Amino acid sequence: MPARPSSNPKPARFTNAHMVATSFAAVAGVAIAAYQTLLPSAVPPQPPVQVTLAVESPGAKVEVPVAKGDAVQSGPFDIGQGAQFSAALKDGAEQRYRLAELFDGKSETSLSIAAPDRELNVLVSFAGDTAQPVNLIEYVPPAGNSGAAANQLDVMVLPEGLMDTSGRPIESFTLQTTPGKQSFALPDHAMGKGIWLRITGPADATSIAIGDFKILK
Repeated sequence: MPARPSSNPKPARFTNAHMVATSFAAVAGVAIAAYQTLLPSAVPPQPPVQVTLAVESPGAKVEVPVAKGDAVQSGPFDIGQGAQFSAALKDGAEQRYRLAELFDGKSETSLSIAAPDRELNVLVSFAGDTAQPVNLIEYVPPAGNSGAAANQLDVMVLPEGLMDTSGRPIESFTLQTTPGKQSFALPDHAMGKGIWLRITGPADATSIAIGDFKILK
């Protein structure tokens, strides 16, 4: 009679490989848990660096410092500054009158023509050897004058100085006798190394007061 199989099956046998795998899994699980528990808190993520790029608008004004010696000349330039003043005629006028006072721009200084002189001829020789453009002549009547004032101005631009006067055009202007400033425009392209001014007043005046002039380029 064949033997019956036992009702109690034999317990499953684990091979050495099963035991090693199970043990390794258990150890790995404990190690991972411990690592997660004991791991120092990670450094919190730094916020992203914000970079602001300033873009200057095309119309923005840029201030460029300018040295005092490099200041830009603004407005008409007075070429009478640094000039030499003398009598245009050999009449000794520079000995009787302070001709430079006609060009100093100071209202407190004045010059009057005294009889028997009826006019004043002044030669203005510009500084330097280069001919200068002469565009404007400005005039301010004498301040606080109680007598007669100059009322006529004749101008001749001299390309090469006093000796070259023949055939040169003469510009004539009426000088105002009331307070204010006048500007007389000379013809375009008037170039010279000097200028001749002839100043007169009323024919019957015993004394003629003259104001201040500027010669502008």
